[in-house]
Amino acid sequence: MTRQALVEPSISYAVERSARRTIGLYVERDGGVLVRAPQSTTDERIAAVIKAKQKWIYRAQARWAALNPQHAQREFVSGETIYFLGRPHRLDFRLDAAPVVLLEGELFILRTADRPRAESLLRDFYRSAGQDRLPELVQMHSVSMGLTPARIRIQELGHRWGSCSEAGTLNFHWKAMALPLEVLHYLVVHELAHLGQRDHSPNFWRLVEREMPDWRTHAKWLDFHGAQMTL
Repeated sequence: MTRQALVEPSISYAVERSARRTIGLYVERDGGVLVRAPQSTTDERIAAVIKAKQKWIYRAQARWAALNPQHAQREFVSGETIYFLGRPHRLDFRLDAAPVVLLEGELFILRTADRPRAESLLRDFYRSAGQDRLPELVQMHSVSMGLTPARIRIQELGHRWGSCSEAGTLNFHWKAMALPLEVLHYLVVHELAHLGQRDHSPNFWRLVEREMPDWRTHAKWLDFHGAQMTL
C-alpha cells in the first residue's frame, strides 16, 4: 500500500493506493481528507473525485470543526477523568501503589513515581484490555454474520477506530476501549462487514443493518462523542 499527499485546489488530502477495486473518500478524526484508491488510479482521476465531492468534504470538515472542541487535553494528575468502556474514571496517583495500572471501581490507580510515563502505561492497559475483549466480540458477530477474519490486531491506527485489510485482518485502535460497549459492538460489526463488502455501498450498510438494526444510533454517537474518548 502506498500513500502520498496532494492538494486540489484548496483541499489537502492523502492518498492510499492498494489492491482495492473502488475509490473511497473519508474525512478522518483529525479533519483530514483521505482517499483510498486502486493502484492503477491516476492522480488526475483522484483530483476529479475530490473536485466533484467538494461540497460534501466542506460539510464534513465543518461538522468536524464543530465537534473538535470536545476533544479534551488530558493532564495526568490525580482527579483527571478518562473514559473506559464509555464510563468516566478518575486517575488516582498514590505513593504506595503497585508499579502497574490498577482498575478499582471507577479509579485508575497508578504509582506517583510513574506519573511521567502514565500515558504510556495507560495505553498499554487499554491495548491489553482490547486484546482480551475484542476477539470475544468479533467471534460473537462473526458467527451470526458468517464472516471470519484472518487475524485481529489491537494497535495504533492514527485517526481511525478500525480497519479491515485486503488480507482479511481486522485492526482496532487501542483507544476503542474507551467507547461504550454497544458502540464497540457497532465498530466490530462495521469492520466485519468489510470482509463481505469492501466499500461503503448500500450492500455494505445492508450487511451492517442485518446484524445491528440500530447501527445508526451508535454511528451517530461515535460522530458526536468520539473526540472525548481519548487519553
